[in-house]
Amino acid sequence: MSQTAQRLGVEHVAVVREFFRLLSVKDVTGWGDLWHTDATITVPYPAAGFPPVIRGKDDIVSGFHHLMANFETFDARITGIYPAVDSDAVCVEYHNVATLVGGTEYTNDNIAVFRFTDGLVSEYHDYFDPRRFQVVVDALPTA
Repeated sequence: MSQTAQRLGVEHVAVVREFFRLLSVKDVTGWGDLWHTDATITVPYPAAGFPPVIRGKDDIVSGFHHLMANFETFDARITGIYPAVDSDAVCVEYHNVATLVGGTEYTNDNIAVFRFTDGLVSEYHDYFDPRRFQVVVDALPTA
């Protein structure tokens, strides 16, 4: 592995760690600074009523302001982090422990794949149990 690839891998892992730290303190504005303008979130198995794709930093940040407002607490604990050797991808295993406004507990185990452009998150694929996430979607106020 070249020194440049190794340095980028370390930088990407640092961004991923900051991504989860900011979510855990519900700092969506700071979290939004980690996203590339043309970023995409893909949820291959979404809960009913949750979009399978969110495109663009503005829509991602706006959607997460709305989503995170429904949590009293949110803790995303990284349980494994695996930078790819020959690409910009970082794979992460993490466990969510959260309390929704009103006291309902939410937990889930996720696997996410991050890709980067110019040091910012440009693609985020999140795999989790949509049946468990349904409690979060159902708690969202309708617009």
